[in-house]
Amino acid sequence: MGHEPRKARQRNLINWFCAGAIAFHHISFAQDASGGKKPTDEESIIRPGWLHFSATELAVEFEAGIENRRVGSDDPRTRSQRNRDIRFEEAVQLRLDGDIVDPLLVNWQADLKLGLAQERFQERIGSEEHTDSDSGFLREFDISLNILPEKPLSFSAYARRVRDRIPRRFLPSLLEERSEAGITGLLRLDNGTTEFGVEWSDVEQSGNRDESDDESLESTRAFLDNRFELGEGHRLRVAFEHQRERSEYQGSAYKYDTRRDEVRAEHELEFGSNQQHRWDTTLRWNDEQGDLARDEGETTTRLTLTHSDAFRSIYRYSFYRTDQDEFEQDRHKVDGQFVYQPNRDLRITGDLFALRENSEHDAESQQFGGGMDAYFRRLTSHGEWRIDAGIQLDRERFLGDARGGWIRGESHVIDPTRPTYLTEPDIERATIVAYNLSRTRIYIPGSDYLIVAVGRRTVVYRMLAGRITEGEAILFDYQYRVPTGARIDSFQFDGRIEHAFSFGLTPYFATDVRRQDSDGARGVPVFEDNSERYRLGVRFNRARWSVFAEAELFDDSVEPYDAYHFGAKASLFRGGRQSMDANANVSWFNFTGDLDRRSVGLVDLGVGHRIDISEYLSSSLSTNYRWEDDTEDGETNGVDVSYEIQFRRGALEVDLTVEYDLLTVADNEEGMGVWLRVRRDLSHVLARSDRVRR
Repeated sequence: MGHEPRKARQRNLINWFCAGAIAFHHISFAQDASGGKKPTDEESIIRPGWLHFSATELAVEFEAGIENRRVGSDDPRTRSQRNRDIRFEEAVQLRLDGDIVDPLLVNWQADLKLGLAQERFQERIGSEEHTDSDSGFLREFDISLNILPEKPLSFSAYARRVRDRIPRRFLPSLLEERSEAGITGLLRLDNGTTEFGVEWSDVEQSGNRDESDDESLESTRAFLDNRFELGEGHRLRVAFEHQRERSEYQGSAYKYDTRRDEVRAEHELEFGSNQQHRWDTTLRWNDEQGDLARDEGETTTRLTLTHSDAFRSIYRYSFYRTDQDEFEQDRHKVDGQFVYQPNRDLRITGDLFALRENSEHDAESQQFGGGMDAYFRRLTSHGEWRIDAGIQLDRERFLGDARGGWIRGESHVIDPTRPTYLTEPDIERATIVAYNLSRTRIYIPGSDYLIVAVGRRTVVYRMLAGRITEGEAILFDYQYRVPTGARIDSFQFDGRIEHAFSFGLTPYFATDVRRQDSDGARGVPVFEDNSERYRLGVRFNRARWSVFAEAELFDDSVEPYDAYHFGAKASLFRGGRQSMDANANVSWFNFTGDLDRRSVGLVDLGVGHRIDISEYLSSSLSTNYRWEDDTEDGETNGVDVSYEIQFRRGALEVDLTVEYDLLTVADNEEGMGVWLRVRRDLSHVLARSDRVRR
């Protein structure tokens, strides 16, 4: 990697920090050994000497790991791949704490892990075989330093390096090595605080199918944060942050390098007879360079008036400017909202808004509208009624002559089965960029997610073998064709009604309806996104188990479907020395659109069991199974089994973990790993003393 020498220098600095702490430890022991006569109680209280240490924990540890992984295909023309990784580690763990002159001057703590590591890696692709081995010195540490901890100006510093195994469902575990270092200062003033510092972190992940999937993420951050109390209910914050982030996928062209500088000011004022009203304002400017670079300016001011215990209103104005890829865009928005809640059984909210957005390429959109939402519940002799309903109306107009528009940071949680539509139609699919919420990882199309064109809409699917985890929110940037001159009127209604019976049964009905009407488009016609979704279901909850069933009808302009869902959770037994939990989810989708006719069946099963075999011995088992059958894309199977046994007796700890995973899509990916850890606490051999020697 291009920046490897710089990384090596940074790691060497941390290693020197660690080595210095160890050297100080030996100096302290030498001072203790030369003390000569036994000190008196008065001499112990005075704490003679300038360097004071104590070792509070000592242990030896042995770890071993064996992993086998196979990637194959039913197609005989495709070469199979087999990997084997064997690793042994022998280490000594030591915990130290101490101070210089006095704990109120400088105090520090250190957890050190020192030892040797041996590793052998074997890879076979078809008839070709590659073998590699390595042995080296293993270092894990967590060192922290506090200077003048109770003074108006104090400092703290830290350096740490840890190695963790990250389990993944239906995929091999990842090995993550995280290195961090930083120093911060805190200045306490009569009317506030000032915090400043520099932080560095480096995360290396390995253990994917091949080396091109391994990742590294390096981040450097410097910050200054001022917080002031200007009076009762009157606060001000001014902050600056500089950050540099670099991410690499080894052996791949996908890299990420961004530098950003952000200035933020926040002002908050509470006023009124009981300070019941509040006015807060935020100013932010963000300047970026590099990949996904985006310059942003934002100001928001909000006034919240509390008229009574039951009624309050909120008024807001915001301005947002962004400049990315030489595309500038401004947005003004004014909105008002009221909340009326006379009691816990009724809540009514309403809002009105107006928005204007324009870009430098002669494109402008205007939107205004409003809505109302109501929640109501009523106790009955058999349980409780709950009703939630909302309505929203708005009108949007597209002005100007520009044909292209940009969407930045559109958020979606991608489901592997149910289609996820990007909001706008007529997308230039080559411009789609997907990344995580922190904007430090760019996801790769065809590896992490799949893009499918369905008429004028774009559907995104998460790939099970990719790096997007279940339930993760993903942001999308893309360009789309604007229906200039168009007017679009939208109506949306959401409603849900249910009755929770006292014996655990809750039937419910929910609906979402959207209607659009358009006029006046020039060039690109408006895509009227109309849909109706109805869900009829029932839940039944008991103390140790629950079940649900739901029928779903989704009538959409692009890809309508019918679906049925069933699920159950149960604590099969719990008490004494063992417990067992199980869950099951079954879904069936029937897509009925003209562009995509298919059926999908999905089964998810999971069982977890834990037992205390004896006072010293316990074990746990976790098993997950996924089956999916798509009439177009074929069958998918996933198996994930993890078994762990733990032995704890006195100073001895033994952990054995066995993991098996299988994911069958187009290729078959199968892996098995065994990890053993043995730890023996030797703290009793450390010299114990209640006094400090000269």
